[in-house]
Amino acid sequence: MQSKMQSQILCVAHPSAAGGWEALCLDFDIAVQAATFDEAKDTLQYAVATYVEDAMKEEEPDKSRLLNRRAPLWVRLMWGWRLFLDAVRDGRDHGKNVTVGFPVTCPA
Repeated sequence: MQSKMQSQILCVAHPSAAGGWEALCLDFDIAVQAATFDEAKDTLQYAVATYVEDAMKEEEPDKSRLLNRRAPLWVRLMWGWRLFLDAVRDGRDHGKNVTVGFPVTCPA
């Protein structure tokens, strides 16, 4: 009997210029938009879980390609820069433009 492992991946979210929130899973290059942070987090959690479950059903080499898909380097650097700037600012924007990193449970 094979046990189902769970791992956590880091995702990021940021208030959208149009209102609401944008959230991104950098490990699978999956993005969502929602009205609130909690909704974006929940929607991204569902999107990641569904993506991994569907990818696991594929035959090789498609399965490996899908499970090793990453956001482009420039996107990862941009989000890293946002996290860095928000840490340096130390909340001086009073939550207006804060980038948030959060874990998402990923079935592995």
